[in-house]
Amino acid sequence: MSAAAGAIKKLDPGVSSRIAAGEVIERPASAAKELLENSIDAGSSDIRIILGQGGKSSLIIEDDGAGIAFGDLPLAIERYATSKIATLEDLERVSTLGYRGEALASIAAVSRLELRSRRRKDETGGVVRAEGGEIILCAEVPCLPGTRVQADDMFYNLPARRKFLKNSPAELKRIIQVVQDCAVANPKIRFRVSNDGKNLLDIGGVPTTDEALQALWGEEHRSVRADARSGNASVQLWWNGLPGSRRVNMTAFVNGRRVQDPTIRAALNATDASIYGEWVVMLTLPPEDVDVNVHPTKAEVRFRKSGPIFELVLRCARKALLSGGGFTDAADSNEIHAHVVDPWDNYTPQNISGPRADTISEGEKRLFTGEEPEHSRKYLGQVQEGYLVFDDPRGLCLVDAHAAHERILYEGIEDSYAGQTIAAQTLLSPQELPPAVAAAVSIHGDELSGMGFSFDRMDGGDGKESTPVLISVPVLRGLGRMSPLEMLRSAIKGIEEETDPSKRDREVWWRWARTACRDAIKLGETIERNEAIDLFDRLERCRSPYSCPHGRPTTIFLAGEKLKKWFER
Repeated sequence: MSAAAGAIKKLDPGVSSRIAAGEVIERPASAAKELLENSIDAGSSDIRIILGQGGKSSLIIEDDGAGIAFGDLPLAIERYATSKIATLEDLERVSTLGYRGEALASIAAVSRLELRSRRRKDETGGVVRAEGGEIILCAEVPCLPGTRVQADDMFYNLPARRKFLKNSPAELKRIIQVVQDCAVANPKIRFRVSNDGKNLLDIGGVPTTDEALQALWGEEHRSVRADARSGNASVQLWWNGLPGSRRVNMTAFVNGRRVQDPTIRAALNATDASIYGEWVVMLTLPPEDVDVNVHPTKAEVRFRKSGPIFELVLRCARKALLSGGGFTDAADSNEIHAHVVDPWDNYTPQNISGPRADTISEGEKRLFTGEEPEHSRKYLGQVQEGYLVFDDPRGLCLVDAHAAHERILYEGIEDSYAGQTIAAQTLLSPQELPPAVAAAVSIHGDELSGMGFSFDRMDGGDGKESTPVLISVPVLRGLGRMSPLEMLRSAIKGIEEETDPSKRDREVWWRWARTACRDAIKLGETIERNEAIDLFDRLERCRSPYSCPHGRPTTIFLAGEKLKKWFER
């Protein structure tokens, strides 16, 4: 797909030999990425992606961009034929996403390719068809302005590579991710995706990246944005600190190009703060200050001066973390990300568990055994930052109300999800699914239904397409303030992050259980006598009452025998 810059021409050997070539189409998502970049370069405002079996049987991308002249169509699928660069100097200041003239040639080599295109100023367009890289048809035909590329039977001539493709939902998920990345970097372009005749995603067509991210992350999430500039370089950064997340998902763009860059990632890691969650980093700098010609798949770049880039991103990330509350004391009860102990390492039903297991005294071990009647324990009040004090016949007990409540909520969620059919609760008002969530539901619908979610479609009215909605969610004790969409997003994250299907239920439950931290009583809150007594009674009924899910102690017990020794009684 030609950019408006000019006609397609074969690169001089002196230029093509300097290109980091070797473009390999590994899977349908690889082809989708290259074709989408060409459509973006062509100035498109509306791009449709039509898939069959997640792109394995058919991949079609249509755009309304600049189009290609009929005479250039055969050249478009030749290697090192492009309209975007011509000289070595051009190669050193690439400003387009594509530039090597390899994408269509590489796709044509592994599929049955059809390319249709027409420039707006031309009365007719043309079509060229190729199989295994060989042109079998080239003709002038009527067609709409823009370009349409169809690649069928991906890897039909490479069965060894085809057998390594994942199943259709997995390949579809990869393409959806590519489209979402393109929509974030190019928010004004509308992207629509359908698979096997079913519409999955309609995103973009909005003025700003903020609005594109809102569609992806959802309005219920409070993302933080920060901007910074240094000389000719600038960075925009968004952070969505997802509650319950254990990972850092970074999406980085350099001059609109999606890349994996160690300099940017190192800058985030150097913030000395909890950075768990989703990050989008958009770096803009003069083309001559970044070398994009360093990787065959264009997934990496090299900065002329990486030091200033590191400092710029670091400064911007710290600004975002400061605004979003990322700089917190590691012991802050509101900051769940600072605790690296895995709850699964701390939790063994019916047993004392966690890092305190070897240090709990014999007196404390009897604290939760029910050997003494409950009415013999007396609540004395709150001290210091809100710790609860109880006088027990066996000694004095201090309770961290937040940690204790975390444990209670955590086990309540576990009990609701303990390998049994989960009860579902119908929502009073169906919740419309954001585009990104709707796409994920279409891929993981069966698994989500098994977890207690159910979905429907709501009539759009006035001839508009029906809208997917969430109509019920699982009933889980301990998730009082978690919104239905937030619960659904958390489940989707768990499914996508755990590659082993047999462990996905546990991963989803783990993420839900982590959210108990937000619903737990905050340390320092004033607690009435009856509430304090009830909290201790509920903690006493827990299977692992001695520590919270992160491993912090819930109670500190001062045995009566020790008190007597201290006071020489």
